[in-house]
Amino acid sequence: MSACQFVKFWQTWQTAPKVSVKKFLGSLKPIQHVFAARTGSCKLYVTNYVTKIPCRKSLVNYGCRTAVTAIRTTPSCNFSTSAVSSSKISTPSSLPPSSEAQRRQEEASDMATTQLVGKHRRRQDRVYVWGLSYTGALGIPSFVKPKQKGKDRKPRRKYQSSPYLLQQNEKITSIACGYGFTLLASNTLQTTKVWGTGINTDSQLGFQPRSIEKEEGMDYILAPVPIDLPLTRPRATRVAQVSCGRAHSLILTDNEGVFSLGNNAHGQCGRTIIETENYRSNAVIHNIKGIEGTVTQVECGHDHSLFLTEEGAVYSCGWGADGQTGLGHYESVDHPVPLEGDIKGEKIIKISTFADCCLAVSEKGDIFGWGNSEYNQLNSVTEEMQVYEPRRLPFSGVGKVVGAAAGGTICQLVNDAGDVFVWGYGILGKGPKLSESKYPEHVPAILFGQTKLKRDVMVTQVHCGLHHFAAVTNHGDLYTWGTNDSGHLGLASLQNQFFPLRVCMAAEVKTVACGVDHTVALCKTFV
Repeated sequence: MSACQFVKFWQTWQTAPKVSVKKFLGSLKPIQHVFAARTGSCKLYVTNYVTKIPCRKSLVNYGCRTAVTAIRTTPSCNFSTSAVSSSKISTPSSLPPSSEAQRRQEEASDMATTQLVGKHRRRQDRVYVWGLSYTGALGIPSFVKPKQKGKDRKPRRKYQSSPYLLQQNEKITSIACGYGFTLLASNTLQTTKVWGTGINTDSQLGFQPRSIEKEEGMDYILAPVPIDLPLTRPRATRVAQVSCGRAHSLILTDNEGVFSLGNNAHGQCGRTIIETENYRSNAVIHNIKGIEGTVTQVECGHDHSLFLTEEGAVYSCGWGADGQTGLGHYESVDHPVPLEGDIKGEKIIKISTFADCCLAVSEKGDIFGWGNSEYNQLNSVTEEMQVYEPRRLPFSGVGKVVGAAAGGTICQLVNDAGDVFVWGYGILGKGPKLSESKYPEHVPAILFGQTKLKRDVMVTQVHCGLHHFAAVTNHGDLYTWGTNDSGHLGLASLQNQFFPLRVCMAAEVKTVACGVDHTVALCKTFV
Protein backbone atom coordinates (compact mmCIF):
# COMPACT_ATOMS: atom_id res chain seq x y z
CA MET A 1 0.00 0.00 0.00
CA SER A 2 1.60 3.29 -1.05
CA ALA A 3 1.53 6.52 0.88
CA CYS A 4 -0.91 8.10 -1.56
CA GLN A 5 -3.18 5.07 -1.27
CA PHE A 6 -3.08 5.32 2.50
CA VAL A 7 -3.98 9.00 2.57
CA LYS A 8 -6.71 8.33 0.05
CA PHE A 9 -7.99 5.62 2.37
CA TRP A 10 -7.98 8.05 5.29
CA GLN A 11 -9.81 10.77 3.38
CA THR A 12 -12.30 8.24 2.07
CA TRP A 13 -13.04 7.07 5.60
CA GLN A 14 -13.58 10.64 6.82
CA THR A 15 -16.31 11.22 4.22
CA ALA A 16 -17.72 7.69 4.13
CA PRO A 17 -21.23 6.92 5.40
CA LYS A 18 -21.61 5.21 8.76
CA VAL A 19 -20.80 1.54 8.22
CA SER A 20 -19.09 -1.06 10.31
CA VAL A 21 -15.31 -1.05 10.39
CA LYS A 22 -15.14 -4.70 9.48
CA LYS A 23 -17.20 -4.16 6.33
CA PHE A 24 -15.31 -0.98 5.39
CA LEU A 25 -11.86 -2.48 5.85
CA GLY A 26 -12.93 -5.68 4.14
CA SER A 27 -13.42 -3.77 0.91
CA LEU A 28 -9.76 -2.66 0.96
CA LYS A 29 -6.49 -4.49 0.80
CA PRO A 30 -5.03 -5.54 4.17
CA ILE A 31 -2.91 -2.83 5.79
CA GLN A 32 0.60 -3.75 6.89
CA HIS A 33 1.51 -3.33 10.55
CA VAL A 34 4.41 -0.97 9.77
CA PHE A 35 5.33 0.44 6.41
CA ALA A 36 7.42 3.27 5.00
CA ALA A 37 6.98 4.86 1.61
CA ARG A 38 8.43 7.63 -0.48
CA THR A 39 6.29 9.98 -2.51
CA GLY A 40 8.46 12.25 -4.58
CA SER A 41 10.85 13.99 -2.15
CA CYS A 42 8.57 13.21 0.78
CA LYS A 43 9.28 10.31 3.15
CA LEU A 44 6.22 9.04 4.94
CA TYR A 45 6.42 6.60 7.85
CA VAL A 46 3.17 5.12 9.09
CA THR A 47 2.34 2.85 12.03
CA ASN A 48 -1.05 1.20 11.78
CA TYR A 49 -2.95 -1.55 13.53
CA VAL A 50 -6.57 -2.65 13.73
CA THR A 51 -8.30 -3.75 16.91
CA LYS A 52 -11.70 -5.28 17.56
CA ILE A 53 -13.02 -2.34 19.57
CA PRO A 54 -16.56 -1.23 18.56
CA CYS A 55 -16.62 2.17 16.92
CA ARG A 56 -18.80 5.14 15.99
CA LYS A 57 -17.42 8.30 14.46
CA SER A 58 -13.71 8.30 13.66
CA LEU A 59 -11.05 5.90 12.55
CA VAL A 60 -9.21 6.11 15.86
CA ASN A 61 -12.36 5.52 17.92
CA TYR A 62 -13.17 2.55 15.71
CA GLY A 63 -10.00 0.83 16.81
CA CYS A 64 -7.81 1.49 13.78
CA ARG A 65 -5.00 3.77 14.99
CA THR A 66 -2.69 5.52 12.56
CA ALA A 67 0.25 7.91 13.02
CA VAL A 68 2.32 9.66 10.37
CA THR A 69 5.84 10.22 11.69
CA ALA A 70 7.42 12.83 9.46
CA ILE A 71 7.04 14.61 6.16
CA ARG A 72 10.41 16.00 5.12
CA THR A 73 9.42 18.18 2.17
CA THR A 74 6.38 19.05 0.10
CA PRO A 75 5.08 15.85 -1.49
CA SER A 76 4.84 15.53 -5.24
CA CYS A 77 1.43 13.86 -5.21
CA ASN A 78 -1.69 15.89 -4.58
CA PHE A 79 -3.03 15.08 -1.13
CA SER A 80 -3.58 16.80 2.23
CA THR A 81 -2.01 15.71 5.49
CA SER A 82 -4.07 17.89 7.81
CA ALA A 83 -6.42 15.06 8.75
CA VAL A 84 -3.75 12.46 9.37
CA SER A 85 -1.92 13.27 12.62
CA SER A 86 -0.16 16.05 14.49
CA SER A 87 2.13 13.86 16.59
CA LYS A 88 5.84 14.70 16.63
CA ILE A 89 7.69 11.52 15.71
CA SER A 90 11.21 11.08 14.37
CA THR A 91 11.83 9.14 11.16
CA PRO A 92 13.55 5.76 11.30
CA SER A 93 17.01 5.32 9.97
CA SER A 94 17.13 4.18 6.36
CA LEU A 95 20.25 2.14 7.05
CA PRO A 96 19.95 -1.52 8.06
CA PRO A 97 20.58 -2.10 11.77
CA SER A 98 24.16 -3.09 12.49
CA SER A 99 23.41 -4.45 15.94
CA GLU A 100 20.60 -5.36 18.28
CA ALA A 101 21.16 -2.19 20.33
CA GLN A 102 20.95 -0.01 17.23
CA ARG A 103 17.77 -1.78 16.14
CA ARG A 104 16.17 -1.16 19.55
CA GLN A 105 17.29 2.45 19.50
CA GLU A 106 15.71 2.92 16.09
CA GLU A 107 12.50 1.29 17.26
CA ALA A 108 12.42 3.56 20.28
CA SER A 109 12.93 6.63 18.09
CA ASP A 110 10.01 5.51 15.93
CA MET A 111 7.55 5.52 18.82
CA ALA A 112 4.95 8.28 18.76
CA THR A 113 5.35 11.19 21.16
CA THR A 114 2.85 14.00 21.52
CA GLN A 115 3.66 17.51 22.70
CA LEU A 116 0.85 18.55 25.03
CA VAL A 117 2.09 22.07 25.81
CA GLY A 118 3.63 24.74 23.62
CA LYS A 119 7.36 25.37 23.82
CA HIS A 120 6.87 28.93 25.04
CA ARG A 121 4.41 28.14 27.83
CA ARG A 122 5.67 29.09 31.30
CA ARG A 123 5.05 27.17 34.48
CA GLN A 124 2.42 28.82 36.64
CA ASP A 125 2.68 29.74 40.33
CA ARG A 126 0.07 28.20 42.61
CA VAL A 127 -0.92 28.57 46.28
CA TYR A 128 -2.55 25.62 48.05
CA VAL A 129 -4.19 25.78 51.47
CA TRP A 130 -5.62 23.22 53.89
CA GLY A 131 -6.59 22.82 57.55
CA LEU A 132 -9.15 24.61 59.75
CA SER A 133 -11.30 27.00 57.72
CA TYR A 134 -13.55 28.66 60.34
CA THR A 135 -10.94 31.31 61.18
CA GLY A 136 -10.81 32.41 57.53
CA ALA A 137 -7.08 31.57 57.37
CA LEU A 138 -7.59 29.49 54.20
CA GLY A 139 -8.99 32.47 52.31
CA ILE A 140 -11.98 30.50 50.91
CA PRO A 141 -15.21 32.32 51.91
CA SER A 142 -17.50 29.54 50.68
CA PHE A 143 -16.09 27.19 53.33
CA VAL A 144 -17.28 29.45 56.15
CA LYS A 145 -20.35 31.04 54.56
CA PRO A 146 -21.53 28.85 51.67
CA LYS A 147 -23.78 30.44 49.07
CA GLN A 148 -27.45 29.61 49.40
CA LYS A 149 -29.24 28.52 46.23
CA GLY A 150 -32.97 28.22 46.77
CA LYS A 151 -33.83 25.39 49.09
CA ASP A 152 -30.42 23.72 48.64
CA ARG A 153 -28.37 24.78 51.63
CA LYS A 154 -24.76 23.67 51.55
CA PRO A 155 -23.19 22.87 54.91
CA ARG A 156 -20.17 24.76 56.22
CA ARG A 157 -16.83 23.06 55.66
CA LYS A 158 -14.95 23.22 58.94
CA TYR A 159 -11.93 21.19 57.86
CA GLN A 160 -10.22 21.05 54.48
CA SER A 161 -7.99 18.01 54.92
CA SER A 162 -6.42 17.99 51.45
CA PRO A 163 -4.70 20.75 49.43
CA TYR A 164 -7.12 23.27 47.92
CA LEU A 165 -6.14 25.77 45.23
CA LEU A 166 -6.35 29.39 46.37
CA GLN A 167 -7.04 31.64 43.39
CA GLN A 168 -4.71 34.64 43.28
CA ASN A 169 -4.23 37.13 40.46
CA GLU A 170 -0.74 38.13 41.56
CA LYS A 171 2.37 35.98 41.63
CA ILE A 172 2.91 35.07 45.30
CA THR A 173 6.55 34.77 46.38
CA SER A 174 6.34 34.60 50.19
CA ILE A 175 3.84 33.00 52.59
CA ALA A 176 3.43 32.82 56.36
CA CYS A 177 0.97 31.24 58.80
CA GLY A 178 0.12 32.57 62.23
CA TYR A 179 -2.45 31.73 64.87
CA GLY A 180 -5.50 31.53 62.63
CA PHE A 181 -4.35 33.98 59.95
CA THR A 182 -2.25 33.97 56.79
CA LEU A 183 -0.03 36.46 54.99
CA LEU A 184 0.69 36.34 51.24
CA ALA A 185 3.27 38.59 49.59
CA SER A 186 4.51 39.31 46.08
CA ASN A 187 7.84 40.85 45.09
CA THR A 188 6.06 42.97 42.51
CA LEU A 189 6.67 46.70 42.06
CA GLN A 190 2.94 47.38 42.02
CA THR A 191 1.51 49.37 44.91
CA THR A 192 -0.28 46.36 46.42
CA LYS A 193 2.31 43.85 47.63
CA VAL A 194 0.86 42.05 50.69
CA TRP A 195 -2.50 40.36 51.36
CA GLY A 196 -3.93 38.90 54.53
CA THR A 197 -6.81 36.63 55.52
CA GLY A 198 -8.08 35.14 58.77
CA ILE A 199 -8.30 36.39 62.35
CA ASN A 200 -7.74 40.15 62.65
CA THR A 201 -8.78 40.87 66.23
CA ASP A 202 -5.49 42.69 66.96
CA SER A 203 -5.13 44.28 63.51
CA GLN A 204 -2.37 41.84 62.61
CA LEU A 205 -3.71 42.14 59.04
CA GLY A 206 -3.97 45.91 59.18
CA PHE A 207 -6.96 48.21 59.49
CA GLN A 208 -9.72 46.54 57.42
CA PRO A 209 -13.10 48.11 58.38
CA ARG A 210 -14.89 47.04 55.19
CA SER A 211 -13.75 43.42 55.20
CA ILE A 212 -14.20 42.49 58.86
CA GLU A 213 -16.68 39.78 59.85
CA LYS A 214 -17.64 39.61 63.52
CA GLU A 215 -18.65 36.46 65.32
CA GLU A 216 -18.43 35.50 69.01
CA GLY A 217 -16.24 38.51 69.77
CA MET A 218 -13.71 37.65 67.09
CA ASP A 219 -12.89 39.77 64.06
CA TYR A 220 -11.89 37.83 60.98
CA ILE A 221 -11.50 38.19 57.23
CA LEU A 222 -12.70 35.41 54.93
CA ALA A 223 -10.75 36.21 51.74
CA PRO A 224 -7.32 37.79 51.12
CA VAL A 225 -7.44 41.60 51.32
CA PRO A 226 -4.59 44.01 50.49
CA ILE A 227 -2.49 45.49 53.28
CA ASP A 228 -1.30 49.01 52.49
CA LEU A 229 2.27 49.65 53.62
CA PRO A 230 3.49 53.20 54.37
CA LEU A 231 6.30 53.02 51.80
CA THR A 232 8.16 56.15 50.74
CA ARG A 233 8.92 54.67 47.31
CA PRO A 234 6.26 52.06 46.59
CA ARG A 235 7.18 51.73 42.90
CA ALA A 236 10.82 51.00 43.76
CA THR A 237 10.37 48.67 46.77
CA ARG A 238 9.74 44.94 46.83
CA VAL A 239 8.55 42.73 49.68
CA ALA A 240 11.13 40.02 50.37
CA GLN A 241 9.48 38.04 53.18
CA VAL A 242 6.56 37.94 55.62
CA SER A 243 6.21 36.28 59.02
CA CYS A 244 3.32 35.74 61.47
CA GLY A 245 3.17 35.38 65.24
CA ARG A 246 0.30 34.85 67.64
CA ALA A 247 -1.21 38.29 67.02
CA HIS A 248 1.44 40.32 65.19
CA SER A 249 3.07 40.34 61.76
CA LEU A 250 6.42 41.32 60.26
CA ILE A 251 6.97 42.39 56.64
CA LEU A 252 10.53 42.60 55.25
CA THR A 253 11.24 44.84 52.24
CA ASP A 254 14.36 45.01 50.10
CA ASN A 255 15.30 48.66 50.70
CA GLU A 256 12.90 50.19 53.27
CA GLY A 257 13.54 47.86 56.20
CA VAL A 258 11.03 45.93 58.30
CA PHE A 259 7.40 46.88 58.99
CA SER A 260 5.39 45.53 61.95
CA LEU A 261 1.68 45.53 62.72
CA GLY A 262 -0.66 44.00 65.25
CA ASN A 263 -0.42 43.45 68.99
CA ASN A 264 2.50 45.21 70.74
CA ALA A 265 1.68 44.45 74.38
CA HIS A 266 5.23 43.13 74.96
CA GLY A 267 7.11 45.26 72.43
CA GLN A 268 7.15 42.54 69.77
CA CYS A 269 6.45 45.13 67.07
CA GLY A 270 9.63 46.99 67.93
CA ARG A 271 7.95 50.18 69.16
CA THR A 272 7.14 51.79 72.49
CA ILE A 273 4.60 49.89 74.59
CA ILE A 274 1.43 51.89 75.30
CA GLU A 275 -0.48 50.30 78.19
CA THR A 276 -3.90 51.63 77.15
CA GLU A 277 -3.52 51.03 73.43
CA ASN A 278 -6.52 49.44 71.73
CA TYR A 279 -5.32 47.00 69.07
CA ARG A 280 -8.72 46.26 67.55
CA SER A 281 -9.14 48.40 64.41
CA ASN A 282 -5.64 49.79 64.89
CA ALA A 283 -4.14 51.47 61.83
CA VAL A 284 -0.54 51.62 63.11
CA ILE A 285 2.07 50.04 60.80
CA HIS A 286 5.51 50.68 62.26
CA ASN A 287 8.81 50.90 60.39
CA ILE A 288 11.29 49.27 62.80
CA LYS A 289 14.54 51.15 63.43
CA GLY A 290 17.74 50.42 65.37
CA ILE A 291 19.07 47.43 63.43
CA GLU A 292 22.56 47.87 62.04
CA GLY A 293 23.04 46.48 58.55
CA THR A 294 20.61 44.98 56.06
CA VAL A 295 17.98 42.59 57.43
CA THR A 296 17.73 39.37 55.38
CA GLN A 297 15.25 37.32 57.47
CA VAL A 298 12.52 37.97 60.03
CA GLU A 299 10.78 35.44 62.29
CA CYS A 300 7.82 35.83 64.63
CA GLY A 301 7.36 33.80 67.79
CA HIS A 302 4.36 33.86 70.12
CA ASP A 303 4.98 37.40 71.30
CA HIS A 304 8.58 38.08 70.29
CA SER A 305 10.42 38.84 67.06
CA LEU A 306 13.81 37.85 65.61
CA PHE A 307 15.82 39.64 62.91
CA LEU A 308 18.84 38.30 60.99
CA THR A 309 21.21 40.70 59.22
CA GLU A 310 23.39 40.21 56.18
CA GLU A 311 26.48 40.23 58.42
CA GLY A 312 25.11 37.25 60.38
CA ALA A 313 24.01 39.13 63.52
CA VAL A 314 20.73 38.33 65.31
CA TYR A 315 18.46 40.96 66.92
CA SER A 316 15.34 40.39 69.02
CA CYS A 317 12.54 42.22 70.83
CA GLY A 318 9.30 41.38 72.62
CA TRP A 319 8.31 39.07 75.45
CA GLY A 320 11.24 37.45 77.29
CA ALA A 321 9.65 35.53 80.17
CA ASP A 322 11.02 32.21 78.84
CA GLY A 323 14.30 33.69 77.65
CA GLN A 324 13.10 33.68 74.05
CA THR A 325 14.63 37.09 73.36
CA GLY A 326 18.06 35.61 74.19
CA LEU A 327 19.29 38.84 75.78
CA GLY A 328 20.54 37.40 79.09
CA HIS A 329 17.42 38.27 81.09
CA TYR A 330 13.70 37.53 81.28
CA GLU A 331 12.38 41.03 80.72
CA SER A 332 10.40 42.33 77.73
CA VAL A 333 12.14 44.69 75.28
CA ASP A 334 10.35 47.12 72.94
CA HIS A 335 13.20 47.70 70.49
CA PRO A 336 15.60 45.38 68.64
CA VAL A 337 18.73 44.43 70.61
CA PRO A 338 21.63 42.27 69.30
CA LEU A 339 22.12 38.83 70.83
CA GLU A 340 25.42 37.57 72.21
CA GLY A 341 26.04 34.35 74.15
CA ASP A 342 27.56 31.50 72.16
CA ILE A 343 26.65 33.09 68.81
CA LYS A 344 28.93 36.07 69.45
CA GLY A 345 31.50 36.11 66.65
CA GLU A 346 29.55 33.51 64.65
CA LYS A 347 27.98 34.26 61.28
CA ILE A 348 24.39 33.06 61.52
CA ILE A 349 22.73 32.15 58.21
CA LYS A 350 19.27 31.00 59.37
CA ILE A 351 16.97 31.54 62.33
CA SER A 352 13.73 29.84 63.34
CA THR A 353 11.04 30.25 65.99
CA PHE A 354 7.33 29.59 66.24
CA ALA A 355 6.33 29.51 69.90
CA ASP A 356 8.91 30.31 72.62
CA CYS A 357 11.90 28.19 71.57
CA CYS A 358 14.43 29.61 69.10
CA LEU A 359 17.08 27.98 66.87
CA ALA A 360 19.90 29.45 64.78
CA VAL A 361 22.27 27.86 62.24
CA SER A 362 25.79 29.18 61.67
CA GLU A 363 27.79 29.28 58.47
CA LYS A 364 30.05 26.56 59.90
CA GLY A 365 27.08 24.21 60.26
CA ASP A 366 26.64 24.48 64.04
CA ILE A 367 23.22 24.86 65.69
CA PHE A 368 22.34 27.14 68.61
CA GLY A 369 19.24 27.39 70.78
CA TRP A 370 17.60 29.53 73.48
CA GLY A 371 14.20 30.14 75.04
CA ASN A 372 11.69 27.62 76.37
CA SER A 373 12.98 24.10 77.07
CA GLU A 374 10.08 22.48 78.90
CA TYR A 375 9.81 19.76 76.26
CA ASN A 376 13.47 18.65 75.91
CA GLN A 377 14.24 21.17 73.17
CA LEU A 378 17.44 22.39 74.86
CA ASN A 379 18.02 19.67 77.46
CA SER A 380 21.15 18.54 75.65
CA VAL A 381 23.01 21.48 77.25
CA THR A 382 21.05 22.18 80.44
CA GLU A 383 18.23 20.86 82.60
CA GLU A 384 16.85 24.38 83.02
CA MET A 385 13.39 24.99 81.54
CA GLN A 386 14.30 28.49 80.33
CA VAL A 387 17.54 29.43 78.57
CA TYR A 388 17.99 33.21 78.35
CA GLU A 389 20.95 33.37 75.98
CA PRO A 390 22.06 31.41 72.88
CA ARG A 391 23.81 28.12 73.64
CA ARG A 392 25.59 25.86 71.19
CA LEU A 393 23.82 22.50 71.05
CA PRO A 394 26.43 19.70 71.23
CA PHE A 395 24.81 17.36 68.74
CA SER A 396 27.13 14.65 67.44
CA GLY A 397 26.55 12.63 64.29
CA VAL A 398 24.29 15.15 62.59
CA GLY A 399 26.87 16.45 60.11
CA LYS A 400 26.90 20.02 58.84
CA VAL A 401 23.55 21.60 59.63
CA VAL A 402 22.07 23.75 56.86
CA GLY A 403 18.52 24.26 58.13
CA ALA A 404 16.46 24.01 61.32
CA ALA A 405 12.89 24.55 62.47
CA ALA A 406 11.39 25.04 65.93
CA GLY A 407 7.73 24.40 66.70
CA GLY A 408 5.74 24.48 69.90
CA THR A 409 7.19 21.37 71.55
CA ILE A 410 9.16 19.92 68.62
CA CYS A 411 12.33 20.71 66.67
CA GLN A 412 14.02 19.36 63.56
CA LEU A 413 17.12 19.99 61.46
CA VAL A 414 18.49 18.99 58.06
CA ASN A 415 22.15 18.61 57.12
CA ASP A 416 23.98 19.14 53.84
CA ALA A 417 23.40 15.50 52.87
CA GLY A 418 19.62 15.87 53.16
CA ASP A 419 19.32 13.84 56.38
CA VAL A 420 16.55 14.87 58.80
CA PHE A 421 16.85 14.73 62.60
CA VAL A 422 14.04 15.41 65.12
CA TRP A 423 13.83 15.94 68.87
CA GLY A 424 11.53 17.38 71.54
CA TYR A 425 8.14 16.09 72.66
CA GLY A 426 5.24 14.86 70.51
CA ILE A 427 4.84 12.74 67.39
CA LEU A 428 8.42 12.84 66.13
CA GLY A 429 8.05 10.73 63.00
CA LYS A 430 9.57 7.39 64.00
CA GLY A 431 6.44 5.62 65.10
CA PRO A 432 4.09 5.79 68.10
CA LYS A 433 6.71 4.46 70.53
CA LEU A 434 8.96 7.50 70.22
CA SER A 435 7.32 10.54 71.78
CA GLU A 436 10.21 12.42 73.38
CA SER A 437 13.95 12.84 72.97
CA LYS A 438 16.47 15.47 74.02
CA TYR A 439 18.95 14.36 71.36
CA PRO A 440 18.33 14.32 67.60
CA GLU A 441 16.79 11.15 66.21
CA HIS A 442 17.52 10.37 62.55
CA VAL A 443 14.46 9.88 60.34
CA PRO A 444 15.33 7.28 57.63
CA ALA A 445 15.74 8.76 54.15
CA ILE A 446 13.52 6.04 52.66
CA LEU A 447 10.56 7.72 54.37
CA PHE A 448 11.18 10.77 52.15
CA GLY A 449 11.23 8.80 48.89
CA GLN A 450 14.90 7.83 48.64
CA THR A 451 15.29 4.35 47.12
CA LYS A 452 17.87 2.39 45.14
CA LEU A 453 16.32 3.76 41.98
CA LYS A 454 16.12 7.32 43.37
CA ARG A 455 19.36 7.81 45.24
CA ASP A 456 19.45 11.54 44.50
CA VAL A 457 16.34 12.33 46.58
CA MET A 458 17.16 14.49 49.60
CA VAL A 459 15.35 16.88 51.92
CA THR A 460 16.26 20.53 51.35
CA GLN A 461 13.80 22.35 53.67
CA VAL A 462 12.31 21.63 57.09
CA HIS A 463 9.40 23.45 58.75
CA CYS A 464 7.39 23.13 61.96
CA GLY A 465 3.93 24.13 63.09
CA LEU A 466 2.84 24.04 66.70
CA HIS A 467 2.72 20.21 66.81
CA HIS A 468 3.41 19.04 63.26
CA PHE A 469 6.36 18.74 60.89
CA ALA A 470 6.86 19.40 57.19
CA ALA A 471 9.79 18.65 54.87
CA VAL A 472 10.35 19.50 51.19
CA THR A 473 12.65 17.45 48.93
CA ASN A 474 14.77 18.53 45.98
CA HIS A 475 12.17 16.88 43.70
CA GLY A 476 9.46 19.23 44.95
CA ASP A 477 7.65 16.66 47.12
CA LEU A 478 6.12 17.65 50.46
CA TYR A 479 6.06 15.27 53.43
CA THR A 480 4.13 15.93 56.66
CA TRP A 481 3.65 14.16 59.98
CA GLY A 482 2.48 14.88 63.53
CA THR A 483 -0.87 15.76 65.08
CA ASN A 484 -3.71 16.24 62.61
CA ASP A 485 -6.91 17.10 64.46
CA SER A 486 -7.70 19.92 61.98
CA GLY A 487 -6.54 18.20 58.78
CA HIS A 488 -3.52 20.51 58.58
CA LEU A 489 -1.24 17.69 57.37
CA GLY A 490 -3.05 17.68 54.03
CA LEU A 491 -3.37 13.89 53.95
CA ALA A 492 -7.15 13.77 53.33
CA SER A 493 -7.88 12.60 56.88
CA LEU A 494 -8.01 13.86 60.47
CA GLN A 495 -5.88 11.07 61.91
CA ASN A 496 -2.47 11.64 63.43
CA GLN A 497 0.47 10.61 61.27
CA PHE A 498 3.39 8.85 62.99
CA PHE A 499 5.70 8.66 59.96
CA PRO A 500 6.42 11.15 57.15
CA LEU A 501 3.86 10.79 54.38
CA ARG A 502 3.83 12.55 51.02
CA VAL A 503 1.12 15.13 50.39
CA CYS A 504 -0.52 14.61 46.99
CA MET A 505 -0.50 17.76 44.88
CA ALA A 506 -0.47 18.25 41.12
CA ALA A 507 2.41 20.70 41.39
CA GLU A 508 6.02 21.04 42.49
CA VAL A 509 6.30 22.40 46.03
CA LYS A 510 8.70 25.33 46.40
CA THR A 511 8.14 26.14 50.07
CA VAL A 512 5.57 25.65 52.80
CA ALA A 513 4.36 27.57 55.87
CA CYS A 514 2.94 25.80 58.93
CA GLY A 515 0.51 27.36 61.39
CA VAL A 516 -1.25 26.07 64.47
CA ASP A 517 -4.11 24.39 62.61
CA HIS A 518 -3.57 25.19 58.92
CA THR A 519 -0.86 24.98 56.28
CA VAL A 520 -0.08 26.90 53.09
CA ALA A 521 2.17 25.72 50.23
CA LEU A 522 3.75 27.76 47.45
CA CYS A 523 4.04 25.65 44.28
CA LYS A 524 4.72 25.66 40.55
CA THR A 525 2.80 23.68 37.97
CA PHE A 526 4.63 20.87 36.17
CA VAL A 527 3.81 22.28 32.71
